Amino acid sequence: MKKTIKPKKIILQIILFIGIIFIIRIYQHQGLAVGKAPLFSSISLTKKHLKTDLQHTPILVNFWATWCKICELEQNNIENIAKDYLVLNIAIQSGTDAKVLSYAKKHNLNPKNIINDRTGTLANLYGVKATPTSFIINKSGDITFKEVGYTTELGLRFRLWLANL
Repeated sequence: MKKTIKPKKIILQIILFIGIIFIIRIYQHQGLAVGKAPLFSSISLTKKHLKTDLQHTPILVNFWATWCKICELEQNNIENIAKDYLVLNIAIQSGTDAKVLSYAKKHNLNPKNIINDRTGTLANLYGVKATPTSFIINKSGDITFKEVGYTTELGLRFRLWLANL
């Protein structure tokens, strides 16, 4: 006996799937910082002073973790963007500075823009609950875009370009 595929059932399943994804995205963005970007200054793994109150260029603030496989997939995108824009990489729940530095070397990441947020202070300041999470801050210090999960290099570049207008 041959089963027939019912178009209504397939359409209903697709709508249900999209609805579930939409609800998950709403939950992931709940509590993230909005409006003016929270200001902070911190020290990178190379003891460089980093801060978010630079008003002349858009900034990409990227929260990630050494144990996060999605973050690992996104790292090349972030490093390529760092050649053209200011990027602050914030490692959360990732252990000691030595462990984060070892990870950075293993994955060819530039440690001068990496902050190890051991206590979660910066993650809490921005409302980050998942990794990777990226914020784009425009020249006026406003958060113009925020993204939870993997983001393409092209998508981030486009958002940074818009933040520069």
